[in-house]
Order: sequence, then structure tokens, then C-alpha cells
Amino acid sequence: MQCTITYIHHSAFLLRTDRRTCLFDYPENEHLPDGADDLVRKAVAGTDLTVFISHGHADHCNGDLASVTGTARQVRYVLSDDVADLRPEAVPDNGQVLLVEPDETYGFGGMLVGTTMSNDLGVAFLVEDRCFRFYYGGDLAEWIWPGAAPAETEFTRTFFRTAMERVRDFKPQVAFANVDPRLDNLAGGVEACRIIGAPVFVPMHAFGETSVLDGFTRTVEPGPSAVFRYARMGDSESFSF
Repeated sequence: MQCTITYIHHSAFLLRTDRRTCLFDYPENEHLPDGADDLVRKAVAGTDLTVFISHGHADHCNGDLASVTGTARQVRYVLSDDVADLRPEAVPDNGQVLLVEPDETYGFGGMLVGTTMSNDLGVAFLVEDRCFRFYYGGDLAEWIWPGAAPAETEFTRTFFRTAMERVRDFKPQVAFANVDPRLDNLAGGVEACRIIGAPVFVPMHAFGETSVLDGFTRTVEPGPSAVFRYARMGDSESFSF
């Protein structure tokens, strides 16, 4: 099978297979470059679309998702339950909506949608669509900030490694995980890539600072994963499995 991944901005991506198109963590307008709405509307036009929103932070969740999904032939939404609680305006009234909780598995639209708890807000997704599996991490990351206490640092490292080992055991073909340039450890991006070992690794959560991805790619290659390397909105690459 083949999939095509397109970068929008920050943690927002499109993933397209022969069965469906997926849109991940489309953020509020202030977190989007000009032209993003038009890019998404054209990309999803006529497709069977599933929108995944990992949590309600503004850099991951747009309050008017219907404004970019209306061109799709069919649309489904998989939203972390915090979105309904904290940002009810972001829950669309068009299409089918599934609200998910951490550490659950749901059958939805021909997929098995598994979730794991984020150590920030919301969930990460482990999705199986027939023989295709992908992981989308949302804000699950190794958030070790300067000045963190030793006990907090150790807890974060243990939580993150345990989560990444669960993803590894899921055996996704594509893994999206954070490589955040604000942190010296890139929010655990290198460790995530090495532990998961997915055929395709998609670094994200760079706030548009895509130059950091060159150094990240040099660090993890050669390795088991092909890294999706992008520089600007609309960059895409196709992968075969």
C-alpha cells in the first residue's frame, strides 16, 4: 500500500491512503500560515475524510473545523473528550463525531481507534485501518523543561519511555511524534524515533521552525525509519509499504 503525507504547519498534517484522508490537529487561524485553509479544502475535496484532534489547545484545535472540511465527500471527527468540555464550539455539527477518552479502543468508520493518555492534555492516537497502522502523538512528549526537579524529570522520562514502548509494540507503519526546538532534548523526538522504529517517522510540533529538522534527521539516520523531511506548507511525500 501507499500513503502520502502533507505538511500544513506545526502539528497539522494530512495523510492520504487509497481508503481515506486524515487531517490531524488543525489549529486556530493565528497558528496557521496564509493559504492553509485553501490548501486543506482542495486536498480533502471529494474524499472520505477523518479529522483527528488530540486535545483542545489552540495550536492543535480550530474552533471552526467545518470551514475546511466542507468539500469532503464524507467527514468524521475523532476528538479528545476535553475538546467538548473546554471548547464546545470546536465540536462540529456536520458529519459523525466520536469523543474519545484515554486508554480506550473504539470502532469507528471502519477503523480501530485506540488512545493513550498524553502527559500534557488529551490523548495520543493508535489507529488501525485494515492492514495500515499509524500513531499520532498529539502533545505526548518528553517534556523536560529547564529547572525541572529531579523527581519530575525521572517521572517524565519513565512515563514517556513506557508510552513509546507501547507504540513500538503496536507496530505502526507511520509515527508522528514531537521534535520541539524549544527543548534541548527536542521533547524526546530522537528517543521516540529510535524506540518506535516505524518505517516512516514524522517529526512535528516545531512551530514552523522547520530548520531544526535537518539536524534531527542527521541524528537518527541511518536507522530503521525514513524521516518525512519538509520545509514549508504543502510539502508532501509518498511512502510505500
